Amino acid sequence: MPNEAIDEQAAGGIGNLAFYRMCSEFPFHGDVGQVRNKLMFISRVYSVARGLGGKWDQLAQAIVAKRDKLDEAIANAAREPFMCNAKAVVKAHRCLDKITCSTLTESGLPASGRASFASKYLHFHAPDAFPILDRFAVAGLRDRTPGFRAVKREAQPYEEFCERFEFYISSSGRAGDSLRHIDIELVELGRNLFTKKYREK
Repeated sequence: MPNEAIDEQAAGGIGNLAFYRMCSEFPFHGDVGQVRNKLMFISRVYSVARGLGGKWDQLAQAIVAKRDKLDEAIANAAREPFMCNAKAVVKAHRCLDKITCSTLTESGLPASGRASFASKYLHFHAPDAFPILDRFAVAGLRDRTPGFRAVKREAQPYEEFCERFEFYISSSGRAGDSLRHIDIELVELGRNLFTKKYREK
């Protein structure tokens, strides 16, 4: 697999490269300032800042308070590629999502719909482990997996996304491709589908 922290093309551009490097050089969650900066960077670049309500300090402090559990979960997910370790990936995502939602609830903000943020944040810490969830990737993935049937009913959004993602990689023979490369293709396809739907209205 390519190293997104040193390869601009693999990273998908210089902006992504900068964040991959940041998370590679500062992977842990024991320093409030470092965590705050990572939160602000990923939120602004990936347009999730509004949903987090600017609660950088509260979120950073909450993450640092749970650092041992979160860092262990990320390390467990990163031990093997996504296809070999999907359960650990979902578990780590659930850990960060729970911290995020609890903090936002305590701050008086809506706590639902944070799965996309958690997936993006975690992806940059372990790019071979965490696929990125967003509406365009979901649309593209659904278009590519018409025969998919979920094993677990009423799964959480990221868990269902990972199950479908795993099915797509297996059925299309793309186990050797990087998650970032697949994500770029799915997002482009999803955007095209949304554009086509809008024009047909």
